[in-house]
Amino acid sequence: MRQDGGREKRKYGKQSKVKNGNRTLPVILVGCIFAMAALSMTFAFYRIEKQKETEGPAVSQGKEIIIETETEKKIPDDLKIDGISLTGLNKKESKEKLLDHYPWDLKLKYKEQTIALKNPLSGLIDQQLEEIFSQNKGGEYNLDLTSAKEEVVLQVEDAAAKWNKKPRNAQLSGRDNKNNTWIYSEGESGIQIDEEKTVNKIMKLITEKSFQGEVEAETEVKSPELTVSKAKEAYQVIGTFTTAATSNQNRNNNIQLAVNALDGLIIYPGEEFSFNKTTGNRTIERGYKPAGAYRNGEFVEEPGGGVCQVSSTLYNAIIGSGLTTTERHPHSFEPSYVIPGEDAMVSYDGYSGPDLRFVNKDTTSIAIRAVFKDKKITISIIARPVLEKGVTVSMRSEKTKEYDPPEPKYEEDQTLKSDQNVVITQGVKGSTWKTYLVTSKSGGQAEEVYLHTSTYKGKPGLVKRNTTGVVIPAETKETIKETVTEEPPVPSQETEQETEAVVSPSIAETKESKAQNLGPGA
Repeated sequence: MRQDGGREKRKYGKQSKVKNGNRTLPVILVGCIFAMAALSMTFAFYRIEKQKETEGPAVSQGKEIIIETETEKKIPDDLKIDGISLTGLNKKESKEKLLDHYPWDLKLKYKEQTIALKNPLSGLIDQQLEEIFSQNKGGEYNLDLTSAKEEVVLQVEDAAAKWNKKPRNAQLSGRDNKNNTWIYSEGESGIQIDEEKTVNKIMKLITEKSFQGEVEAETEVKSPELTVSKAKEAYQVIGTFTTAATSNQNRNNNIQLAVNALDGLIIYPGEEFSFNKTTGNRTIERGYKPAGAYRNGEFVEEPGGGVCQVSSTLYNAIIGSGLTTTERHPHSFEPSYVIPGEDAMVSYDGYSGPDLRFVNKDTTSIAIRAVFKDKKITISIIARPVLEKGVTVSMRSEKTKEYDPPEPKYEEDQTLKSDQNVVITQGVKGSTWKTYLVTSKSGGQAEEVYLHTSTYKGKPGLVKRNTTGVVIPAETKETIKETVTEEPPVPSQETEQETEAVVSPSIAETKESKAQNLGPGA
């Protein structure tokens, strides 16, 4: 028994060994296939479970698994909103049915202008359906549109910004030079949308679920603050300044042209005054004549010399009136017709150049009165007061640095002895000035605020000398000079630029000139 069994066992073992040797690879493949199938079923089960969590319950129909998404979800009970049956509809279908039932075509109107109001229903319906479907419970509901007010308020604000019109005060609008009087324009009423009343009108229609037609905006008339009679009382000279000119005819011609351009000028609210744009390009064609001026630090004869005295006079009037300039530049060299640091250099080639500017920030116009008479330039600012009553503004400038003048210019003169030097004109030192804005109030202490710093170049002196080693008697030189014909005339001292030739008033006279008041009719 044991032997047979042993033989049988050995036979079986030998047989198995052969089979195993022939079927090793198929067995491995079969095992892999079973493993992959099991893994696939595991992932499929996991995916179905995840879909259940994110998209709602799965419904088994035979062997198919149908996933019901949130948007396809239907409430099992009857659902009505505003009496409209939504039974059997999902969220998306319910929204479409409500929007179809409530077509939107509301407009906001003012006079002949209309604005289509944006439809707020879509977002409001989304919110209410979200709440109802999250409860998964039917019933009868009313569409709540009260929260539409937030969107309506924003739309009415936008419309008001387009339609509101500020009232315009009566104001100075020109000057009648023939009759020596100012011209005033009538004021104009403004309009303002009453936003609260307009929003309430729109919301009344929305809550009544009336979404068609035009809503007339509620408006309020705004009267101007100033009538012509009140404007005439309000306008006054708020700043004035005077400087002295020279006897140079060309220079005074240029001053007169610039003064004429300024006189009677009106700067309306929000406008920026530009001296260069007002006076225009200073050319021969426009009547300007050659006179002494500085270009790039060099003294030259060019059309428009002298105009800088007009801009500097205006600058002091602007400061005294309480206005603030937006552009101002110092000269290359110290002026003599105003205190250094209190000048305003201008230059214009028809396109650009240093300018004098200020902005009218008031709600009424500003006028400029400019007069050139008896070799004096007087410029006044006429407007409603900018400063409080009893308050005055002026400038105070002090020299903070001095610089040695440049090397002198030398001129050969053979009438002098060898190596003899004769100083004809002394050199002028350069300087830096700090300027402060001084605000004074009657009965109070003056306050100073730094305004700006101005730096001026020095000027070389003129020295005659004889380095030729040859001395010619003065009488001989005069005889030689008389034989030369058509000698170009030497420019007189009066043709030089204002920093050289202007007979400037004293500092006391300059300060006193600030108190002059020509009045609007002067």
